[in-house]
Amino acid sequence: MVLLSLISLSSGLPLESISYLRDTSEEMSIDRARTASYEKTFTDNLGVENGVYWFKIDNIPDERVILEMRTSHIKDLSLYDNSGKLVKRMDDARYPSFFLVKNNIELPLYLKADFPLEAHFPIHISTEEEFARNDKLSLLGIGFFYGTSIALIIATLIFFSIARNTQFLFFAVLIIAVLLSQLANDNLLYLFGGSPQNTMFIELIGHYSIGLAAFGFMMFYLKIRKYQLWIKWSMLVFTALSTLGLITYLTTKSVWTFILVDIAAIATITLMFILLLIIAKGTRRAILMVVYSFNILFLTNIFTLQIFGVAPITFAAKTIAGAALINFTLIAVLLLISFKNIQSRGILMKHKIKLYIEELKELSAYKNVQDADDKYMESLIYQFQLENIEVRILNDISKGMSNIMIAKKHNLTEDKLQSITNALYSKLGLESASDLEQLAF
Repeated sequence: MVLLSLISLSSGLPLESISYLRDTSEEMSIDRARTASYEKTFTDNLGVENGVYWFKIDNIPDERVILEMRTSHIKDLSLYDNSGKLVKRMDDARYPSFFLVKNNIELPLYLKADFPLEAHFPIHISTEEEFARNDKLSLLGIGFFYGTSIALIIATLIFFSIARNTQFLFFAVLIIAVLLSQLANDNLLYLFGGSPQNTMFIELIGHYSIGLAAFGFMMFYLKIRKYQLWIKWSMLVFTALSTLGLITYLTTKSVWTFILVDIAAIATITLMFILLLIIAKGTRRAILMVVYSFNILFLTNIFTLQIFGVAPITFAAKTIAGAALINFTLIAVLLLISFKNIQSRGILMKHKIKLYIEELKELSAYKNVQDADDKYMESLIYQFQLENIEVRILNDISKGMSNIMIAKKHNLTEDKLQSITNALYSKLGLESASDLEQLAF
């Protein structure tokens, strides 16, 4: 969930001090760039008009400043002063940065940038003190964010190993996916010498994994009813499109395949959200409505609208990390609730199993007695060659039934019953009914 207090507009160099030129040939030299005509800048995001751009920076506000291009979607960046001198790029910075001393450069400055995705150019200029302070705060926040994320991943895997419930695995995959996406937004790979291409690929893998986690959660955990099958097949189609987009991007590096993965991932998450709303009841439905609506709007803004250059709000990296951290906190609460519910169900299940085992023991004991009686009766029949009616009467006598009841049961007269009984006495070598009852039992 994104709290309104975390939303902040990206601040940078005033747009009126920057003008731009799109290098459609991608071969323009600094000499041609100095004499070219530039357009005034009214926005720092021109959307899918990607490619090579030149920016003319007329002035810098202080004597000693640091210029940053705070975006991870950049392939190359070069800075020249008006004399054509190439300014050296700073080492150990999270974003491509340049240290500028006004006395050592000739204004205006010319910045060349290659944007493989959206033409987004948040150019920031700050003093050394501001840069150092922001860098420390950013690294502190990054350490806290990634430490919390890793701890939560470990917790979900521990919960899974204890409860053996697959929902914890889906939570772990979702956290890892968000972590990969945030890793790209923070541009940490660049800080450690990684290439921009690898950063964008990791971001794409993160976006793809978020949609894949939603699809897996629906397939293996949520119960789909017949009238909800359209959601299942729609999610399957969007997951297939996302996979196709990912594979195609690896070969073409096309911005449209990148966008395809993002749109398909958001569509999959939205369908999962719809399914959860259908399943949920009462207060839980209202909470899910608020939380997931915010999340989907947030992801849509970050994943797609920003690439098209129509994002209503530009989120700073720290804002995105803060929003993700709030989501992780909610996930942690859900994990604890789920784990508690699973434990409660486990205790009840153990109690039911215990009762069931006791019932089985009683039934087993009864069955053993009954089997013994049956075997004893069979041995009498086999040993003394009893007839069918004699066996039935023998069974009735063994149950303690009176002669009147036995005669009525088998539709016999008392004389006929007495005749059969006498035949039993003779075959069994007994003298009276009491002897027969004793033998049968």
